[in-house]
Amino acid sequence: MNTALELSPPVSRKKSKHKCASCRSPNVKATAVGERIIRGLRTGTKQTLFQVKMHRLRCYDCKAYRKEKIDFISGSHKTVSRSLERTVIELRRHMTISAAADYFGLHWSTVKNIEKSKLEKKYKSIPLKHVKSIGIDEVYLGKKRGEKGYITVVRDLQSGAVLHVGKGKKGECLDAFAERMKRSKSTIEYVAVDLSPTFTAWIQNNFPEATIVYDHFHVIKLMNDKLNAIRRRIMRELDDEDKTQLKGKRWHFLMNEQNLKIDARDQLKNCCELYKELGIAHALKEGLRRIYRIRDLDLAQNSLVYWCELAENSQIKELVTMANTIRRHGEGIFAFWKTGITSASMEGFNNKIGWLTRQAYGYRDEEYLILKIYDLPNQKMIKVL
Repeated sequence: MNTALELSPPVSRKKSKHKCASCRSPNVKATAVGERIIRGLRTGTKQTLFQVKMHRLRCYDCKAYRKEKIDFISGSHKTVSRSLERTVIELRRHMTISAAADYFGLHWSTVKNIEKSKLEKKYKSIPLKHVKSIGIDEVYLGKKRGEKGYITVVRDLQSGAVLHVGKGKKGECLDAFAERMKRSKSTIEYVAVDLSPTFTAWIQNNFPEATIVYDHFHVIKLMNDKLNAIRRRIMRELDDEDKTQLKGKRWHFLMNEQNLKIDARDQLKNCCELYKELGIAHALKEGLRRIYRIRDLDLAQNSLVYWCELAENSQIKELVTMANTIRRHGEGIFAFWKTGITSASMEGFNNKIGWLTRQAYGYRDEEYLILKIYDLPNQKMIKVL
């Protein structure tokens, strides 16, 4: 043991203590193959290094010819001690990779690989036997990742655990998860998902007995998209001078009306009076939100049927499309009232994934990113300076 500036002669295992790395037989021949510097925990402000003479062992019993096993490192290729690895993993909860690397005098990739190796062991096998309800949602990570930058996350709605991360946003990216579920012999009862037809078809093919639940969040989000499309269409038809009345008003229409400030409400009311289609669409959006406050299933069904009639009678193409979508997915939409299943936690988890990627300014190692997503339910969202 020595400091980073001065190294003593290398330490070595006694010849009588050598054992085969495969069968642990002492009947071996040891051949020196060089020396290795192994970094240990700091001693005060000083870095601690171990200079170790390495041997290759030929076993006369099992005929193996391998490098000797060093007890205080986790692998024959490692250059840091087990104790240092444990400390790095513990400090990673409170420090960035760069900060931990600077403190221990390690390369950035060494710290990352220590954590990656730990996560690989932790999530090598994810139990699925008792999973009954799952949530499926896609997350956008950027143009350089997956199919147009999307991944699809599957979570257990009861425990919150991440069960699968697929690359892309089509049902095919979840085929490996379906195979694992079949092997586990678990029965999926409920699946909370958005109104994407590709996920609906995948669920019906792989879990035909499961009840599909279209969460209210996704229905309201789709309605907001239609409202925004109407606003943008109207703006394209206006002169540059008239466009100023709608510019910068996007969130006035999309936010819940009670959350707007008084001046924003006045501006919204003025826009709805000036542009009839926007006024109708906004009123229907607020009406749809109020329907989801109803707890009685029959009353909610009748209210949605009436809402669809109003949307069709408006003869606004975006609202007619929305009404047709609600009718087409009616069974899954009404399942929200029947089951009480919601994927609201999935949307909050998507925000945590965004926080995760912002903390690292993006991830170059895709496997490491996916492992971090698996571990994300165990992490608290804190700002690392």
